[in-house]
Amino acid sequence: MKEARSNPYIWVTWLTKLMAGENQCIWASWFRSHYTYDKKPSDFDLVKWSADHNQMLLEREKIYKDDGYQVYTEDQNSFKLEGENGALMSGKADLVAIKDGVGLVEDCKTGKPRNADQMQVMIYMLVLPLSVPHCKDMIIDGLVKYKNDEVHIPASKIDEALRALLKNTINKVSGDLEPGKVPSYAECRFCDITGEYCSERIEKGSEKITDHGLF
Repeated sequence: MKEARSNPYIWVTWLTKLMAGENQCIWASWFRSHYTYDKKPSDFDLVKWSADHNQMLLEREKIYKDDGYQVYTEDQNSFKLEGENGALMSGKADLVAIKDGVGLVEDCKTGKPRNADQMQVMIYMLVLPLSVPHCKDMIIDGLVKYKNDEVHIPASKIDEALRALLKNTINKVSGDLEPGKVPSYAECRFCDITGEYCSERIEKGSEKITDHGLF
């Protein structure tokens, strides 16, 4: 069963793959923004992910504290920004570390690196100084931390092009006009919107054809 939201609501991660060019189906994020719904069951091991992510975050928090940083984690970094059309964008950064008036926002990732990970941190870098008291008007650098690697993002990456991209994506996802669906197995297999709500959902990938006569 689906139920219309009183106002569009957007969680940051519904935007990041679209902004990074890793997803093309704006409709899926538009639907999530406008409706609550019964989600497709997932075989994702949330318990293991939560345990791994929490352990990683605790280790990172200790490193910063030992180095003299003031550290804020997860819910302490939560934010809600309301747009002109009443849409609400919400999210929370894993970790914010502040020392000598300089801020750093970090997101811990337990999976494979993706461009969307960097986009997520850049959104935090843009939004936190506008919405979270301990980051107010602060210039913030970013870092995506993986188990065996890390990506640094300087504050200079936050420019008008990023602001325009974020605003444009939010407007499409939260707007009244329903976008067309862009179904593909690559995206549909990870999408929690069932065929009850999306008649164009693709459940199976293309079969491999060996006798094609081309090569």
